[in-house]
Amino acid sequence: MPLAPSERPEFLLTALASLERQSLWADELLIAGDGPLPSSLHQVIGNTSLPIRLLEQPQPAGIGALLQKVAPLCRGALILRIDSDDLYSRGHTAAVVAALETDPGAGVVGCQLIEVDETSGRFSSRRTPTDPAETKQWLSWRNPMNHQTVGMRRQAMLESGGYRNCPGFEDWDLWLRMAARGHRLINLPLYNVAARVNRQHRLRRRGWDYFRRELSFYHRQVKESSVSPSAALLSLLSRLPMRLAPMPVFAWWMASHWRGSPPLDTDWVAELLVQDPETPDLGKHKQRWDKEMPDH
Repeated sequence: MPLAPSERPEFLLTALASLERQSLWADELLIAGDGPLPSSLHQVIGNTSLPIRLLEQPQPAGIGALLQKVAPLCRGALILRIDSDDLYSRGHTAAVVAALETDPGAGVVGCQLIEVDETSGRFSSRRTPTDPAETKQWLSWRNPMNHQTVGMRRQAMLESGGYRNCPGFEDWDLWLRMAARGHRLINLPLYNVAARVNRQHRLRRRGWDYFRRELSFYHRQVKESSVSPSAALLSLLSRLPMRLAPMPVFAWWMASHWRGSPPLDTDWVAELLVQDPETPDLGKHKQRWDKEMPDH
């Protein structure tokens, strides 16, 4: 679990609470602080019953450099990628571990992602392909895995070179190299993970700065023959209009059903979310989904 010193303690608290509820616990939870952590986060970590090993970097280095350094320090044969502000349903760990143990050729196993808008309380989702052939087709065009949902084989990750410093695209970069070495990428149809999204989250994924990071990512992949020049060019051109679209248009796209139909069972998410006067009414959005998506 990468942990930024700026993380909100209440978000970390609910993330850890969702891990405490797992039907299958990990042998240890390695929390990697991207710089010295404040006392408020230390207090949250100290109050959990999870088997935590805490490593704090002396200075912030960014998520890519942090994962590059810390991921090889995980001791288990299987590694689950956990975000410090996300929520996990009770059966998430068990489902991912079972899929990896059942399929020896699977290098990475993930699932579908629920997104919860912190302002409106609206639920949306990011659907990823469950057909391995379709997942492979996605690799050149879109990130085929939701990074906060995945578990992977430690040895397969290391054989593929592990994480690298690739700003904004560290996980996708790793999936490409793992797939190139023959490790299959598998997505379960389950909606077992919920991620918080807000205006800042969307701002980070649009504009010229983000597009330049995409350009740098694709330049590296073409140079390493992971993606063909034509696929990289078409992908970049198709993404450019949305990256430069006005914020309301981009926000609509991010929350639209084009990215994936919403799941109907979101009760477990609402149960975990901290309820305070500023928390939107999540129930009304669930009712609207039930009406709009009766056949999901």
